[in-house]
Amino acid sequence: MGECYTSAMAHFCKTTTVFDAMQTLCDAGFDAMDFPISVYSRPLDSPLRKEDWRDWVKSVRDFSDKIGLPVTQAHATWEQTVAEDFHYESPYDIYARTIEACHLLGCRKLIFHPVLYLFRCPDRTTHERLHEWNVRWFSELLPLAERFDVVIELENTFDYRHVQKPCDPTMPYTTADDLLELARRLNSPHVRLCLDTGHANIAGQNVPEMIEKYGNLLDTLHLNDNYGYISPVFEDLHLFPGYGRLDWHAIFAALHESGYSGTINIEPVAELDRLPRELRVLQLSTALVILKYCNRSVQA
Repeated sequence: MGECYTSAMAHFCKTTTVFDAMQTLCDAGFDAMDFPISVYSRPLDSPLRKEDWRDWVKSVRDFSDKIGLPVTQAHATWEQTVAEDFHYESPYDIYARTIEACHLLGCRKLIFHPVLYLFRCPDRTTHERLHEWNVRWFSELLPLAERFDVVIELENTFDYRHVQKPCDPTMPYTTADDLLELARRLNSPHVRLCLDTGHANIAGQNVPEMIEKYGNLLDTLHLNDNYGYISPVFEDLHLFPGYGRLDWHAIFAALHESGYSGTINIEPVAELDRLPRELRVLQLSTALVILKYCNRSVQA
């Protein structure tokens, strides 16, 4: 397994400048970053919605090159849900910019949440209609992704309304089988899979088994911890590995066994945005120590 460690900026870049957030990761010792294009594309006044958006992206790339912190993966915006009658307005323009921005950042891996349906308990018909919608939606984006040589990384999700309990119906795109089926239907070398360990835990999934099922389609990681479905607090907490209930030795052993060779990426705690810069660096440095320990312990 690789030894390139990255960190996502999404949970603390909102309270500082993009350049300070990047420098913070660099000072904490990370090799690269997971860039939150989502943060800079959602509000109407965000950089990616302005006429000079390419200039802004190029300034980020220039700073990335200057401090030696490349973007190895990025995250597209994630509020993709169909209406109760399955109507869906495709926000193609902003996603087209997102894909080109990924390319301009020198990054080939762009993470997407599948389009979701959150109005009633899913049944077989709901699953199938959602697959159809996602195939249609990502098929619109694939020609552009291929043009810019950007890989669409499909991320597992969870039911945002409540904790997934063992007795609940399985929500779409929480399981390895659902993501594998969507990737199979899209049938493109520009479609791979991203595993979010926190989402899997909330959805009651076995993370090492998901890694085994994904096989060589697993291309990116969002490593984070939480208390899973047994907790009264079902937030997507984004705790450091070891701070929740996931078995990190088993997860890294599964990654090692699968031959995973991508970057080891952590999505850090949301509380980072409440800390002064010095403590952010300290917290992220601690997270990096934990990641390296977990990785090397299964290689010994």
